[in-house]
Amino acid sequence: MKYKTLAVAALLAGLVSAAMPAQADQTVLRFSHMNSPTHIVNLGAERLKTAMEKTAGGQVQIELFPSAQLGESSAVLEQLTLGANIITHVGPGAIAQYVPNYSVMVHPFLFKNWDEVRKVANSDLVKGWEKDLAQYNIKSLCFFNFGTRDLYTRNKAVRSPADSAGLKMRVQPAAIYTELVKSMGGQPTPLPWAEVYSALSQGVIDAAEAPPNAVIDQKHYESAKYFMKTNHILDASIVVMSLSAFDALNADQQAALQTEAEKACDWMTEETSKGYDAAVADLKEHGMIVVDDVDRQAFENAANSIQNAFPEWSPNLVADIRKQLGR
Repeated sequence: MKYKTLAVAALLAGLVSAAMPAQADQTVLRFSHMNSPTHIVNLGAERLKTAMEKTAGGQVQIELFPSAQLGESSAVLEQLTLGANIITHVGPGAIAQYVPNYSVMVHPFLFKNWDEVRKVANSDLVKGWEKDLAQYNIKSLCFFNFGTRDLYTRNKAVRSPADSAGLKMRVQPAAIYTELVKSMGGQPTPLPWAEVYSALSQGVIDAAEAPPNAVIDQKHYESAKYFMKTNHILDASIVVMSLSAFDALNADQQAALQTEAEKACDWMTEETSKGYDAAVADLKEHGMIVVDDVDRQAFENAANSIQNAFPEWSPNLVADIRKQLGR
C-alpha cells in the first residue's frame, strides 16, 4: 500500500506540473530518473539540456529531476503515458509491459558486445516495435549502454549456479530479471531500487545484480562483500518521452530533440563502456572481493531456457536475433 500511495502521489504531482503553463512560446520538458546527480545518466541529461536549449533558442527548456524526485520508474512511465511532459530512461523489461518483445534486448548472455546491441536496436525489427509503442503515447528516442550487469552478494562468493542456489536476490519488477534469477538458482525478491541498500545491510536479501557503477552510485559496497564478474547482461536502456509532448513540438524542435538525444545516448554509452574496469577497481578499493573466475558458460547454459517463459514474444525471436548477429 505504501508504494501504491507514493506512486499515485507522484502521478498526481506530475499531472499537475504538466498542466502548469510555461512562458509564452516556451515548452518545458522534465527529465526524470532514479540515479543520483553525479551518475552518468544525469550527466548525459545535463548535456541534452544544454544542447537542446541552445539549439532551440531557449524555446524548449529541460528540467532535471534525479534521485526519483518524481517517483520510481514505473510511476514516471505511467505519468508519461498519460501525457505528462516527461523524458525518462527505462529498461527494456519495463517497456515490455506495453510491447513484450522489448525485454529480449536484455536477455542474459544474448549479446556479446555493445556493437551487437546497437545493431539490433537500429534494425527494422526494433523500429517496428517503436511503432507499437505509439498506441501507449510512448516515443522512443535512443538506446544507450547503462552498464554491464554483474552479481554481488553480502557474504558468499558465487562461481556457478550451484553456488547461488537459494540466495535471496533482489530483482526489479520486470519478468526477464525474475527469470534470470531463477536460471541462476536464486530466489527472486522484488524490491524498489531505492530500498536495496537497506535490504542488503539488514540481510533482507542476500544478493543483487547491477552494473558496477550503479553499485558505487548507491554505496552498496558498504553491505555487500563479494562482486562476481558474471557479465550476464549488457544493460541496454532506452530514453523515452511522451509522444504527445513530442508531437506538440514543431518540426525543427522535434528534429533537434531527436538529434541531441542520440548524441547524449552515444556519450553515455562511450563513458559507461570505458568505465567498467575503473568501476570494478573502485569497488576493490572500497573493500569488495572481486571474483574473476566465474563459470560464465554454466550461467549461460542455464539461461538458455529463459525464452520458454515468454510465450508472448514473437515466434523464434531469440533465434532471429542470433541470425541477425551471424550466429
